[in-house]
Amino acid sequence: MLLLLLAHATVASSGDRQPGFQRCVRTCVHADCAETAAPLPLHLRALLWTCESNCDYKCQRQQTHQARQNARRIHQYHGKWPFVRIVGVQEPASVVFSVLNGAMHLRGWTPVRKSVPETHAMRKWLSVFVVLGTWTWFCSAVFHIRDFALTERLDYFSAGLNVLYIFFLGSVRALRLSTWADTRWLAVACAVPYVLHVSYLSFVHFDYGYNMMANAIVGLLCNFVWFVVTYQAYRNGQPFWWKPAVLIVLTDAAFSLEAFDFPPLFDTFDAHSLWHAATIPIVAHWYDYLINDANWDVRLDQLRKS
Repeated sequence: MLLLLLAHATVASSGDRQPGFQRCVRTCVHADCAETAAPLPLHLRALLWTCESNCDYKCQRQQTHQARQNARRIHQYHGKWPFVRIVGVQEPASVVFSVLNGAMHLRGWTPVRKSVPETHAMRKWLSVFVVLGTWTWFCSAVFHIRDFALTERLDYFSAGLNVLYIFFLGSVRALRLSTWADTRWLAVACAVPYVLHVSYLSFVHFDYGYNMMANAIVGLLCNFVWFVVTYQAYRNGQPFWWKPAVLIVLTDAAFSLEAFDFPPLFDTFDAHSLWHAATIPIVAHWYDYLINDANWDVRLDQLRKS
């Protein structure tokens, strides 16, 4: 099972079908992958590159170089653009930006624990958000280092859980759920569909279209619930009431970069990596808002009691 999960995802692309690419791979494997051939460098073997996958990479680069020289179309291979790898890393820009996103989440731990009062209901849920956000971007970085079925599933499932948790967080805030007894039903309502979703993709059929549709639906629910939070903040006279709506719009705009799929600039920066880059400052502003929102809530309670 582990070997199957470490096999490359087989997403067909136009480049895979090019006769020149197929010939190149066959020739390279025949020449480089004999039993007497020298082993790959240690840093490639450490990242589980094999002679065959290395031939595939070299032929992608060769075909891409020839296409540029002859002003021909740049093709994708196995569902990805032909990036230049760095020390064996498949998608260096996406790795760096994923790490920076994770660092922004991790950076939120101390402000959440120090600035949000222990008595406030959102403190524990914001702490979970830090852990989950850090884990999500760690999985993203691992996936972009090396694309295997296992790393792909970790990336997709953690990203889906993160989107679902943002919906949960907004719902807790909008409904003013202050105790576990109040929150339990919402947690179960989120957890059960997620477990069923992951189980279907893991044990029945890994359907990319279905997974994308499911995440899009949850994303729309996120938008709705945080716009509700925005309206409530406006009604309560919060001076920064507009911020969650703006952050939601900016997040959607960052994600929309995915629609502009183009060959990577400098063989490194594609639309997907730029989407990851765009979310880095957005994460920081989310923590700024969530912490200030909790403290504003505390001040409102104090004013009502006085």
